[in-house]
Amino acid sequence: MEEHRAAPPGGARWEAWGWASAICAVSIWASWAVATRYLLSAATLRAPDMVAVRFLTAGLLLTPHALRRGLPVRRVPPLSLAAIVGGAGFAFSLCNTGGLVFAPAGHNGAMTAPLSAVFTGLLAHLVLGERLSRRSLTGLGLILAGVATLVGATLAGHSPSVFIGHALFACAGLLFALYTIAMRRARLSALDAVAISIFGSVLVYLPPYLLLFGPRFLSAPPGELALQGLLHGGVAATLSVVLFNLGVGRLGAARAASMAALNPGLTALLAIPALGEVPSWLEVPGFAALTVGVWLASGARLAPKSPA
Repeated sequence: MEEHRAAPPGGARWEAWGWASAICAVSIWASWAVATRYLLSAATLRAPDMVAVRFLTAGLLLTPHALRRGLPVRRVPPLSLAAIVGGAGFAFSLCNTGGLVFAPAGHNGAMTAPLSAVFTGLLAHLVLGERLSRRSLTGLGLILAGVATLVGATLAGHSPSVFIGHALFACAGLLFALYTIAMRRARLSALDAVAISIFGSVLVYLPPYLLLFGPRFLSAPPGELALQGLLHGGVAATLSVVLFNLGVGRLGAARAASMAALNPGLTALLAIPALGEVPSWLEVPGFAALTVGVWLASGARLAPKSPA
């Protein structure tokens, strides 16, 4: 997977803002997993309610963009449109959030994004004809080894129900990979793709949700509802995407994506004081393999390549 270099109009300061933006985005992803795991055990809303709040809030935040720019839905083929709406929208969120009901937050950070990298690399090779370098293949192999280590450690130290969470995280990773491939094929900007997934999810998910549960999320205390909207719709679904896109614009896609290598370890570390989820000695090698694997799979290096 080759890196597309960004122009460096601001030199070192320009890149510093890029690194800061990408690291902040990854920090949000890690914090989201820990906060959501906590709220699922301590708050009023359940996973389906959180997903409804996520897309209602994000839809409100992105309405000005949709009114100003419009959404290029007509030029997206139906299958690609379904992959974009489900892959980064309601189906992804249901799997990713629902997995935290069963599995530790650290396992979310170690599985969803890394497995998405594996699935994206394979699909990009098979569907788009992108070449996988030896470095990327090594990284993908380490990711699989790290995930296998965590699954094995589950047999020794966790309830078997954790495997339900693992399966949901794997599904979330596959769905996001399908979204990534569909977005590339449709040649959508990142913000347009996110807006399509959010508004599509509002149209597809909210009617059956309301039919089954009614506006159940309104039964939550106002403070909790505001917190859930800020966490899921404002920070996770909107702000993290904007920050990551800023990183891509200043560093290039591969160097920005390489910061996702911080996600497994950072999520596991945050979960220790916040949730009391201390990794076992069997899990630590898995987190290490995942960190190195994501870095290698991104194809990035700290410094950009010299012009040919």
